[in-house]
Amino acid sequence: MAKVSSIQKWVGQLNSRVPFVGKDIARSACQKLAADKGPLTVPFLVSALANKDQQIRTIAENALESLTDPDALDALALGYTFTQQESLHRILESLGRNVPVRPELSSVGQPSAVATVSGTAEQVWQFHNKRDETLLAFVPEGDFLAGREKFRVHLPAYYLALTCVTNTQYVKFLDRRCPDPAQLKKWINLKQCDAIYKENNTYKVHPDKAEFPVIWTTWEGAAAYSKWAGLKLPTELEWEKGARGVDGRLYPWGDEWEAGRPRAEEGTERKPEEITSVLSYPTGRSPYGLYQMIGNVYEWCLDWYQESAYQRYSQSDLKSPQKGEHKVLRGGPWCFGTPAHLRTEYRKSTVWRAGTPLCGFRCAKSL
Repeated sequence: MAKVSSIQKWVGQLNSRVPFVGKDIARSACQKLAADKGPLTVPFLVSALANKDQQIRTIAENALESLTDPDALDALALGYTFTQQESLHRILESLGRNVPVRPELSSVGQPSAVATVSGTAEQVWQFHNKRDETLLAFVPEGDFLAGREKFRVHLPAYYLALTCVTNTQYVKFLDRRCPDPAQLKKWINLKQCDAIYKENNTYKVHPDKAEFPVIWTTWEGAAAYSKWAGLKLPTELEWEKGARGVDGRLYPWGDEWEAGRPRAEEGTERKPEEITSVLSYPTGRSPYGLYQMIGNVYEWCLDWYQESAYQRYSQSDLKSPQKGEHKVLRGGPWCFGTPAHLRTEYRKSTVWRAGTPLCGFRCAKSL
């Protein structure tokens, strides 16, 4: 089995956009991934099934059809839950594997919806960003149904964080960057934020809010953190695919509202009018295993907000708006009681230089 560093190199080459020789580089990289046949290469081979190059698709499909490693087969089964590709359905059946019925991950503390998928396979589909300890889920290349109209959008592969950035992580960022007062004010409103404070020359977080999402950050503060971590903010299309998967579901778990999945019901263990830990409510995870895409805080996206953007996206023009007054917010916060405002396609915006008690962010990583 190849080393992780070699796999990462091949993945970068597979996604090469070098003029003229880019196809040859990508095909060669796919052949190297295919020759490995280990579990760590499975997500990228699954992603390659949606590549525009027929040769790359053929190389990937032939490799997946010849898998024998048990962990690799588990990872392949999980790939089907993410993509719902008919070719994977056929490959799994030919390999004698049970095909997962529902496109969702097993939930912590809940019976597994995908009995054939192991915890090891789920880890294979994740990337550990050592700079800030963020875990990100791999989202394969391919189509998904976007917007209220559920039109098809094709996105390249990328990673999206399992959770929002926490107060603990943001404190580490502030300590490393040591912003002067003027810069700090552009990043986060510490006068309003009751979770983070400065003592002498060190930033600290109140222990009971260490794993809560950081709030009162501006868009600039979210972007600065992402850059420091070697990551980025997701585009709103990347955010949306991460939230709803490929099938256009209204909520991360499906099309029917189910109270208690994204937050507690009134009168249960927690009031719904509270921000909570980024790992709470695991049964509300998205098809890629992402926590709280709705129900805790709004999340900053990379894009400028343009009301008509989705009209262009529906015509295959995926270029993000180049200017605007506001930045995009996605996801519905704890204070929204109406399910219509907590749907995966719900869009909102706010002034990008402002922070609010309802807004956090999660990071993404391009390939």
